[in-house]
Amino acid sequence: MPPETEDDLRLESLARVALAAYDLAEPLALRLHARGLNTIFEVTTYSERYALRLHRSGYRTNDHIRSELQFVRSVTEHWADQPLLSAPRPITNRNGDLVVEVIAEDAALSWDLMTWVDGQVLVPGRGLTENTVHRLGQALASLHSLSAQFRPPADFSLPRWDADGMFTPSASPYRPEVGIEELLDRRDLELYAEIAERTRAIFATLESAGDSFGIIHADYILGNCYLQRAGSAWRASVFDFDDCGWGYFLYDLCPLLGNLAGHPGAIVNNPAYPRLRDAFLAGYRTMRSLPSALEEHLPTLIAARNANHCLLTAGRDVSPTPAQDATWRMSLARQCLTLPY
Repeated sequence: MPPETEDDLRLESLARVALAAYDLAEPLALRLHARGLNTIFEVTTYSERYALRLHRSGYRTNDHIRSELQFVRSVTEHWADQPLLSAPRPITNRNGDLVVEVIAEDAALSWDLMTWVDGQVLVPGRGLTENTVHRLGQALASLHSLSAQFRPPADFSLPRWDADGMFTPSASPYRPEVGIEELLDRRDLELYAEIAERTRAIFATLESAGDSFGIIHADYILGNCYLQRAGSAWRASVFDFDDCGWGYFLYDLCPLLGNLAGHPGAIVNNPAYPRLRDAFLAGYRTMRSLPSALEEHLPTLIAARNANHCLLTAGRDVSPTPAQDATWRMSLARQCLTLPY
């Protein structure tokens, strides 16, 4: 590993302050695992492994984080007797809270602790097959069924991924700091508005159908799902619920479908996409209803995922080149509208 930087050492010092709020055995190791939108440390004690997460500032409130973890805890409890499904289990600190605040340079940093999940990310061309995609469809359907049954407590608060939340900057959970008109040229702005209008119409149709809205993962991509052999079957572990919120279940299928198509993904314009898409949807249907008439909406909603990410890259400290990233996302959105269904 490269030598630790001064910033790495500072983060490790803050991580140890956060860990002191938990009743853990003395850590055997604390290792910086990943730095991205969130920072993840791997914590190893005498008997357990944990993920200590530092949340990016300016994205979610502590109430949002607590609500996310309450929902994830409900998922882990329901999946406890299903050996082929798992999610990280949130750990309560010594004060009975799910979030720890650490003050650093006059800023309040929010941390949480969860159990570690094992497995590997599979992608087209490197281990992903119809069988594993089928399993990922089952896992998402199970998650949606749990969401439909979930009864939030009175203080529960999560953002909404409805049409306003996805496309209106002032309502976006991403809290963009750059206007969409500053990111896109006229042609892409017109496409952005068209996708927003079409998505709003689809959501209105789903609203009238019932049983279509609940807490969604909102970032169900290949990179957030581990797969691990369990005899002749596959164990699926779902993690990174950092974007979860209220939204439409049909939309929640689309981030991973975009990966399978290659928008974005390991193989651009993946020729195996129709086969993998059918396996994913078939897996979903083994656990939850998905009327075939809804499939015609999938290309638009896959495009909507990419258009929505223009607002993500316009957020604070997310990208040094938000205009370039947004242009790339709109190029993907344009291709997604031509996908077969």
